[in-house]
Amino acid sequence: MHICMVAFSDLRFDYRIFREATSLHRAGHRVSIVASAFDPSPLTDWEGIELDLIPIDRSLSLRRIYPAFWRWARQRLLAVRPDVFHAHDLDVLWPAVRAAKRLDVPVVYDSHELWIDQSSLVGRPAIRSFWTLLERRLIESAHRVIAVSESIARILEDRYRLEEVTVLRNLPLYRPPVESDRIRVELGLAADRPVVLYQGGFLTENGLSEQIEAASDFGPAAFVLIGDGPREAALRQQVCSSDLQDRVFFIPRVPFRELHTYTCSADLGLCLIKNAGRSFYYSMPNKLFEYLMAGLPVLASDFPEMRRVIAETDAGQVADPGDLEAIRTLVCQMLADGDRRQAYRRAALAAGQRFNWEREAGRLTRLYAEL
Repeated sequence: MHICMVAFSDLRFDYRIFREATSLHRAGHRVSIVASAFDPSPLTDWEGIELDLIPIDRSLSLRRIYPAFWRWARQRLLAVRPDVFHAHDLDVLWPAVRAAKRLDVPVVYDSHELWIDQSSLVGRPAIRSFWTLLERRLIESAHRVIAVSESIARILEDRYRLEEVTVLRNLPLYRPPVESDRIRVELGLAADRPVVLYQGGFLTENGLSEQIEAASDFGPAAFVLIGDGPREAALRQQVCSSDLQDRVFFIPRVPFRELHTYTCSADLGLCLIKNAGRSFYYSMPNKLFEYLMAGLPVLASDFPEMRRVIAETDAGQVADPGDLEAIRTLVCQMLADGDRRQAYRRAALAAGQRFNWEREAGRLTRLYAEL
C-alpha cells in the first residue's frame, strides 16, 4: 500500500511522525510525506521514506502561511496519487480530505492533541470557532481517526459521535539504559551531584518558570533543561535575575538519536505541565516515557493520563504543577532516599520495557491492514 502522510511540522523534531512512517515502511508499505520545511538543511535518518518538503517563510503570519501551504500541499498530494492519505493533525486535514475526495481514496486523521482546546486559542473565539467548524466538517470524511490517549479518544468520540477512535500513544522507540555521565561532563558538574532533568519545548504551558522557581530549593541537585522554544530568553533571564546560575542550567536541543545518553545521565525527570486547557490536561507527553526508559523516577502533573501511568508503574510521584512547595518536597524526598530511588529505578526500567513504540506500533500496522 502507498501511504502519503501530510504534516505542518518540523520533521527534524517530530518524533511521532518519524516513528509512524518508519514502522509502516518496515511493514512493507511505501511511505511518502508532504510536509512543511522550516529549515533548509537536509533531513537525515529517514531512509526509505519519500520526502516532499514545502519551504515556509517564517516572517509571515500563520493567517497567511496556512492558506498558501494548503494550496501547495493539495497540488503535491494530487501528484503523489497514493492509496491512502494520513493527515497529521487538524491543520493539514483540509488539503488531505480535498485530495482524497478528488482521487477517491481514504483518509486517516491522526489527532496529535485536542486541537480546538489548545491554550493558544483561549480568548480568541473567532479563530477557535473556525477550527471547530473545520474539524466538525472534515472529521466525518475520515475513514479512521487516531488519538494519543484514551481520554482524548473518548472526547473525540463523544464530540463527533464517532464509532471508534484508535489510541496510538506517544511512546519512544525502545532503547536499553546506558551508563552515562553526559550532562555532568558537559556542564562541568561534580560527579556526585544529583541532576533533575526537564527535556522538551520551552513553552509557557510546560510550567518551566514555576519549576525554575522551585529549583531554588532542590537541595544539592542541579536542575537541567534540555531543549529550546519561545520562552528560552525569558527563562534564562529568570535564572539570572533570581541568581540561580549555580542551580539551573541549559543545554540546547539535542537530536533524538543522541538524547537518550543525556536522559540516562540524570537522576529524576520532571513532567509538570500546566493545566492550560483540556489538550494539556489529558495529554501523555513523550518525555514521560523517555524518562522511564532511561530508568529515571518521574515527578509528573497530577492529571488523569499521567496519574494512571505512575499508578500502574510505581515509578514516581504526581503533584499539582502549581504547588511549588509540594514540588520541592517531593524532589528532595525522591533524591534523598537511596532505597526508594533504587525501587523507583527498577520500576521505571520495567515500565520502559512495557511502554515503548515497538509494542505500540502493532496498533498502527493493524489499522492499515484492516483499512
